[in-house]
Amino acid sequence: MTAPATTEQISATVGVGGTNTAADVRVVQDLLNRAARANLAVDGDCGPATREAIRSYQSGFLRVPDGRIDPGGLTLRRLTADAGGRSASPRDTPAATPGPGGGPRLTQFARQGPGHYAYADSERQYGTDTMTQLLTGTAAALHRAGLEMGVGDISFAQGGLMPPHKTHQDGRHVDLRPLRTDNARGPVSIGDPVYSRDGTRVLVESLLANPSVRRVLFNDTEIAGVRSFAGHHNHLHVELGP
Repeated sequence: MTAPATTEQISATVGVGGTNTAADVRVVQDLLNRAARANLAVDGDCGPATREAIRSYQSGFLRVPDGRIDPGGLTLRRLTADAGGRSASPRDTPAATPGPGGGPRLTQFARQGPGHYAYADSERQYGTDTMTQLLTGTAAALHRAGLEMGVGDISFAQGGLMPPHKTHQDGRHVDLRPLRTDNARGPVSIGDPVYSRDGTRVLVESLLANPSVRRVLFNDTEIAGVRSFAGHHNHLHVELGP
């Protein structure tokens, strides 16, 4: 990919083993927020969340992501290109819209707040009122426990097919990240050293305490109440009843 004329500049390496000057880290954090909806604080601190966001972004084009961004390097060039034309500020205010096929209206879930953050694009995070109430209540419970969940795909504003999913068409399905022992805002699978079974159990218990939840698909069968399903080792799929 050829870098555009407005390629962002950093003076030294950022990420794992990098120089990580505050000004350079802020440039990278802003680019990751715009290019990958990383939802990072642009604070100049290259902490675990920023390093994981770099690796996660690199996983889309590198066989072995190294979590490092070099001045003029491939990752920086791709970040700059992907960030072009995207707003750095997430849409935090929920917006209501008519539901799919004249059904229940769908509301955009808040991008971030106490006990949760978003890791999917904002246009993929519309749910029914029952869904947004479930997520808000679950986030509040996690916040009280000093925990935080990542909220992924729900539905489009008008519902309908959402590739690569077969569901997520009516605002009643949501993907959530398992929790991590380091509390970083990043992906994790059940076999990873930083996967937190205890934290994820708190998440599941909070979800299942809500009578609207029909089932939770997740492959850690040591957690009571979940159902194992192919491909669900790195996220929980929550389905609400009709």
